[in-house]
Amino acid sequence: MNENKKIVQLHAENHSAEALGIIFAYKQKDHHLVYSMYQGESVHEQKIPLEEWVSYEHFFEALNKKKKLMYELQINDQRYVVNLTPLSYTEKSEIMGHCVNITSYQEKKEQIQPFIYHNVDAVAIVDLEGKTLQVNPAFENTFGWTFEEIYQKPLPIIPSFLKEPVCELHKTIQSGESKTEFETVRQHKDGHLINVSVTLFRVENMNDWPLCIAFVYRDITSRKQAETALKESEQRYRSLIELSPEAIIVHSEGKIDYINPAGAKALGYKSPQDVLGACVYQFVHPDYYDVVKQRIYRMKTENKSVDLQEEKFIHKDGHTIDAETIAFPIPYMGKQAIQVLFRDITERKKTEKLLRESAQLSLVGQLAAGIAHEIRNPLTAVKGFMQLLKETSGQPYYVEMINHELDRIELIADEFLSLAKPQAKTYKDKHVQDILENTLKLAEVQGITEKIHVKKEIDLHLPLVLCEENQLKQVFSNIFKNAVESMPSGGTVTIQLKRFNQENLVVRFSDEGPGITQERMQHLGKPFYSTKEKGTGLGLMVCYKIIREHRGEINFVSELGKGTTVDILLPFKK
Repeated sequence: MNENKKIVQLHAENHSAEALGIIFAYKQKDHHLVYSMYQGESVHEQKIPLEEWVSYEHFFEALNKKKKLMYELQINDQRYVVNLTPLSYTEKSEIMGHCVNITSYQEKKEQIQPFIYHNVDAVAIVDLEGKTLQVNPAFENTFGWTFEEIYQKPLPIIPSFLKEPVCELHKTIQSGESKTEFETVRQHKDGHLINVSVTLFRVENMNDWPLCIAFVYRDITSRKQAETALKESEQRYRSLIELSPEAIIVHSEGKIDYINPAGAKALGYKSPQDVLGACVYQFVHPDYYDVVKQRIYRMKTENKSVDLQEEKFIHKDGHTIDAETIAFPIPYMGKQAIQVLFRDITERKKTEKLLRESAQLSLVGQLAAGIAHEIRNPLTAVKGFMQLLKETSGQPYYVEMINHELDRIELIADEFLSLAKPQAKTYKDKHVQDILENTLKLAEVQGITEKIHVKKEIDLHLPLVLCEENQLKQVFSNIFKNAVESMPSGGTVTIQLKRFNQENLVVRFSDEGPGITQERMQHLGKPFYSTKEKGTGLGLMVCYKIIREHRGEINFVSELGKGTTVDILLPFKK
C-alpha cells in the first residue's frame, strides 16, 4: 500500500496541474477578444497568438453553456491545459480562465499511468471539494461505477450511515493530518456493502499547498469472510467444549491452560478459574505419575494421540476418581499443548464390582444350598451317635473335641443357608443408635472375657434410617467380632456413630490389631477368603450383601502395625 501511495500521489499531481499556471480574464470588445486581467507568466512573453489560447468557439461555448470548459492544446512542443469559466457577477460577455503548461507532468503521467491503470487495488482521486478527478479500472470493477458516471461528482461509494464520519475524515486530511491504513465498508453500485482496507492521503505541490485527496481501496471481503467463518468455527468449537458433558483439559509445560466446566466439576471445583495455572500432576494419582509422564513424552516426540486407557485422578477432597482418558497434541495459544478428554467411571466401576460380587454371591448361594443340605443330614446322625458315645465312652475328652468340631461344621452350614435362602425382610424407620446399643450389650460381655476395652462415641441426635433391625444387628455383631479376634492379646475397640455427610451416617469400628495389607484388603468380602486362620469369609460376605440391600456401603482402611477401621455408611431419611 505504501508503494501505491507514492504512485498515486504523483498521478494526482498531474491531475491537479490545472490549479497552477496563468490566471486570466477575457472579454469581447469590438468583435475582438481582449485581456481584462491576468496573473502569472505573461501570455505575450510566450509569443503565442491569442487565438491559439482561446478561440471564438471556445469563448462562446463557455458563455452559452454557462459552465466550465476544459480542454488541452498542443502549441509547438509544449502541452497546455486551459480552463474557461463564465463570470456570473457581470452581464458582460466575459470569462475567467487559467492555463498551465503540463508538458513535464504529462511525461510523468505517461510513466505513472500504467501503474495506476494496472493496479489491483481500487484508486480514486478527488479534489478538495470531494469531486472525483480520476479512478482506475480496478475501482470500476470493484464498485461497479465507471469514470464517466462519477467524474466531477462526489464518490458514490460512501454508505449513508458513514457520510458524516467520512466528511469529518476529509476535513482532517485536508488540514494536513495523515490517516494510515484502516478497515471499513464501502457501497457497490448495486447497493451491497464491500469490506475494504483504505489508505488516504493529501497530495500537495512543491509549496505544500493541498491539491487533492487520493484514496487506495483494497477489497478484503474474502479475508473478512474467512475471518468470520474462522471466528464462527472457533465459537462453535468453544461452545461444544464448554457445554460438553465430558471433562476436557488443555495443559502445556506441566500447567493447566484450559479446563471446561465439566472438568472443573469432576475434580470438585466450582469454576474453571479455580483450576487454571495449577500443576497437572496435582490431579494425577501417584500410582500413575510415571504412566502420565511417558504418555506426555510420547505425544511430544511423535506428535500422535494416545489410545483410550484407564487411570486415576485425585478429587479436590482427596478421594480417588476412576477415569477413562484419551489425549492428543494440539496447538493452543501459539504453543504446543496436550488436550485430555476424561470420563469419570467411578460409579461404573462400582457397578461392575457389584455385578461381579452378585454373580459370585448367586453362585455361592446355589452351591451353599446343596452343600448345606448334604452336610446337615449326616451331621444330625453323627451328633446323635456322638452324644451316646459321650455317655458310654471312657474318653470323654476326645468326644468333646469331636462335638466342638461338629458344632463348627454346623455353623458353616448355617452360614451357607443364610446366603442361599431368601429371607422375608421388613424395613422400618429406626434409630441406628438404639440398634447399636442393643447389639453392644451382648458384645461387651464377650469383650470383657477377651480383655477387650470398648470405647463408644455415639451421637444420640441422628435422623432415622430405613432398615431391617435384625440384619443390622448381624452386621454390627460380625464386624465387632472380627475386631475382637484381631487382638488375641487384648486391646481397645473404638465404636463411633455420627453424621458422615449430607446423605449418610457412619458406624465406625476401629481396632488395634496388626492391620491388613493393601493386597489382602482387595479380596475382603469374597467367598472363602478370610484373614483369620479358620475363617470362611462368608460372614463378611453376608455383611456386604446386607449393607448393599440397605443402599449403603462398607469401607476398610488399614495400616500395618496400627490397626483397621471399618466404616459402615447408611443413608438416613431427610
